[in-house]
Amino acid sequence: MYKLGITGGIGSGKTLTSEYLSQKSGVYVFNADQESKKCLKKSLSLQHKLINIFGNDITTGGKLILSKLASVAFKDKLNQELLNGIMWPEILLLIDKSMKEQEHKKNKLFIVDAALIFEGKLNNILDSVLLIRTDINLRKERAIKRKNISLREIEKRMILQMSEEKKEAMADFVIENNSTKNQLFKKLDTFYKKLLK
Repeated sequence: MYKLGITGGIGSGKTLTSEYLSQKSGVYVFNADQESKKCLKKSLSLQHKLINIFGNDITTGGKLILSKLASVAFKDKLNQELLNGIMWPEILLLIDKSMKEQEHKKNKLFIVDAALIFEGKLNNILDSVLLIRTDINLRKERAIKRKNISLREIEKRMILQMSEEKKEAMADFVIENNSTKNQLFKKLDTFYKKLLK
């Protein structure tokens, strides 16, 4: 089973890419963002750890609120690192478990969709990483449409993410996504055929 990471900055289209590839037979996508949220909702010990670190700013009536956690975690680099220090070991365990399950099911491609593949050193457990690269203004435009957060919040998150240049230097493959969805899908079809040749 081939293990591929798909990454890209906010609004780049990495999740659209993963969703498109997930429709092909024998492909399984692990969405790190969704899975970490699920894990957090289920795990009281994780919630308590985070409340101990960030305090009541992330709670309402003693309950952890994900949107509040996000705004505190994306406030600065230190907060982001504190959050990642708690969440990444959990995500690595989930990825490992999921990989074993999919290997057992004889899937041929396992995709990890994650914004922070390089920051979390997830590339060490993958065969290769695909970066979806998109012009910054287009990313902002798309992120505003998709996420219910302000431009200021989006820009704050962009600053905290590793630069595109750094990601590009570390990625094995790069696909530009500055045109239509159909153009992206054509590129992905070509990429997928080459990858699993």
